[in-house]
Amino acid sequence: MASTKRFGWEGEQAVSKDLLINQDLDVYQSVVDDNLCDLVVDTGKKLKRVQVKAKKTLRGTCIEIKLAKYIKSKIDVIAVWYQPKDIIAYVPYRGEDHLLLAVETAKNKQEKGRNWFYRYMEFPL
Repeated sequence: MASTKRFGWEGEQAVSKDLLINQDLDVYQSVVDDNLCDLVVDTGKKLKRVQVKAKKTLRGTCIEIKLAKYIKSKIDVIAVWYQPKDIIAYVPYRGEDHLLLAVETAKNKQEKGRNWFYRYMEFPL
C-alpha cells in the first residue's frame, strides 16, 4: 500500500501531465513544499499557484476536501485528482474551509445545489 506522501506525489504527477499534455499549459513544480503550493501554472497571461489533492474514496457520492489550513495562503486553484476514475477538477480557490464535489448522482436523486466535479475539468485561465 502506498504511503500518503507517495499517493500525493502520484496526484501531483497526474495533474502535471494533464496540464502539460491535455491543457497545453506550462507547469513548474516546487522543490520544497513549505509554502502550501505544489505547482505553478503559466496560463500565458498569468501565473497561478496550485495545491493538489489526491483522493481515493468518496463521502457518499462526493469528494470532500478540507481546506482550513489554506485559508490564509496564496493558493489560486485547488486541483483534485480522483484516482479511481483518473479525473481531475481545477477549482478556483476563494478561501473556503472545505469543498464538496459531486462525482455520482445522489441516492435521493436530488440535483439542486450540487457542485459537480465535472464542471471544473478545464483549468481556469
